[in-house]
Amino acid sequence: MLVSPQEISKVAVDKMNEVHSVEIDILNKLYNKILEFEDDNSRFEEVVKLFDEFLNDVIQHFSFEQSLMEKYNFFAYPMHRGEHDRVLFELKSLEKMLKEKNDVKTLKEYLIYNFKPWLINHVQTMDTVTAMYLSNFL
Repeated sequence: MLVSPQEISKVAVDKMNEVHSVEIDILNKLYNKILEFEDDNSRFEEVVKLFDEFLNDVIQHFSFEQSLMEKYNFFAYPMHRGEHDRVLFELKSLEKMLKEKNDVKTLKEYLIYNFKPWLINHVQTMDTVTAMYLSNFL
């Protein structure tokens, strides 16, 4: 397990908490499959499949939040959207490295040293403020 559900703060909008929970579940499945791959390189296609599922989930997650922020004119939308765009760019770069160079090691390091700390911080800061604002409308 890479991220314990307890490491992710709850926010004021239940649907956002649900989206975070699903993402953590997929992320942990991907991480566990990466660990299995280290012992058995024949699992590469399984890693790719789970990465695709994870990336699609992140895209849906960000799109969901962004649509709410736009709908209710969230004051910090550009900054929040910018963070989402930056992380998506990184994940799409990793997708290319994974699929073209079979680079599972870089993906693993990114998840541990970049994505996990970013996710914990992002939920504690930007998502918490966003959810507090959105809770006035939902």
